[in-house]
Formats: sequence, structure tokens, C-alpha cells
Amino acid sequence: MKTKHPSDFFSELSEKRLATVAELLLDVRFNTMQEMNSPHDDSYTRECTVFGRTRNALVELCQSDKHDWLKLASPGMDVTFRIGNVPCRFFRDDPESPEKRGFFRRNQVDDLFSEEDSEPVMWRFVIEKAMTEEDEDRAFFIGHNVYQEKVCQWSYGPSGPILHSVDNEIPPTAELPSPEVGVREDEEQEENFQDRDSPKLSDTQNE
Repeated sequence: MKTKHPSDFFSELSEKRLATVAELLLDVRFNTMQEMNSPHDDSYTRECTVFGRTRNALVELCQSDKHDWLKLASPGMDVTFRIGNVPCRFFRDDPESPEKRGFFRRNQVDDLFSEEDSEPVMWRFVIEKAMTEEDEDRAFFIGHNVYQEKVCQWSYGPSGPILHSVDNEIPPTAELPSPEVGVREDEEQEENFQDRDSPKLSDTQNE
């Protein structure tokens, strides 16, 4: 099955727009983590600061009119913004198994609807923190249907944007041709026997 891009569901969710938001989320997180490196900082102080700064940065960008396709829908703690007409929210969570309270909760402006379970009705930017110091954080943009099932996933990281399949289909097994039998070795053995049995030039001369 061909993996769908978010723009296959909503044309306003273009690659460039998604990358603009993803870069903002990753930049704010990176800069905050670099600054909050005192002995009095821990995961709690860093993550709280990252959330607050990210929320404020999104609100500021939406209100700056720098991008006519980006609008602020709700400035609250559950800050919601629109890419075109599509409402989005952001979380720092596990993109494969989100655990944040309120991840799937929809507010009054998070108002997409569909009767088809293959259509996303909620979109979430999810920041996955790096597991090691050698790795880098990644941003995911995930669409869930009304049953909170993932139906579309796009990610942005050091290697650029990547589409992810969300189905469980296994590609069909490719049939490989049978290996060729080693006939060459048999022919070489036969030639060796013939050479051994044939009279040598020196022998015929001595006869």
C-alpha cells in the first residue's frame, strides 16, 4: 500500500509548511536544552521550560502574520494553531505510543470530523527526544482517526522529511532464481583426466 502524505488528506498540509513548524519546534527545544545546563536543572525544569517557550514561540509566530497560512486558534495551555484550515497541536511524547494526558482530547477548536475511519480527524506534532547524546531529536506529524488510530505519519529530522507507513502489510516475498549448478567443475575434472591418460610428447619421442 502506498504511504499517504498529509497533503493527500488536506492540500494545505504541504511539505514546506510542515517543515517550517517542525524546525521551530526542534530549534526551540535544542536552544533551551543548551541553555539550561546548570547544576540546578533537571528533566522537569528543562521539559517545562521547553513547553513554555515552544508555546510562546508558536503564539508569536501565528500573530506575526509572517505566514498567511498559519493562524492561532487557541492561545491557552492546549495551544492550537491552524495550517490552512487544519487544527494542530504539539506534544513531547512517544510517537508510537503517546502517554501524555490530553493527547487525544479535543478542544472546541480542534474540530475536524469524518465518518470514514481511514480519514484523520486530529493532527499532532510530536517531538521525540534523542535517546543518546549522539542522536538528535525528531519531529513527527501524525494524523489519527476518530478511533484514535494512526492513519498517517510524517517525520522531520537530520536527514530531512520522511514518510512512514502506518499499516501492517508485509511486502510479498520476492522469488529468486535457483542457483546455477557447478557444471564448470565437472568439465575441468574431465579435462584433467584426459590430460593424465593422453601420452605426453616426451613419451612418444622415447618410443
